[in-house]
Amino acid sequence: MYLSSFIFDKKAYDAEFYALDGEIDKRARALPGFIGMESFTDAGTGRLLNNYYWRDRASMDALIADAMHLKAKAGSERWISGYQTVIARIEGAHNVNLPHPLADLPLRYTPENPGE
Repeated sequence: MYLSSFIFDKKAYDAEFYALDGEIDKRARALPGFIGMESFTDAGTGRLLNNYYWRDRASMDALIADAMHLKAKAGSERWISGYQTVIARIEGAHNVNLPHPLADLPLRYTPENPGE
């Protein structure tokens, strides 16, 4: 499984932003490896964090290369003042009574050097 995390400081959004954002979300959800997405706003800074969860790298890469995503990225300076993208392979996940995109996909994590 994979995580693509998009962390950004937003500017004002306009109708074009909302149209692109909606289309990208629709396309992401249609990919076979899409698991789910969650979004957070830091109360102190207003910074936003969007986490996308993927079963496979091919689906994640398909969204990254998608024409609507590339169009939004090319015009991003209109809607965001800065961003950080993090791509990570998920090596473990477990859940206790928390609604979450990975709740039904437990992945046992085994430390490489237990006890150190």
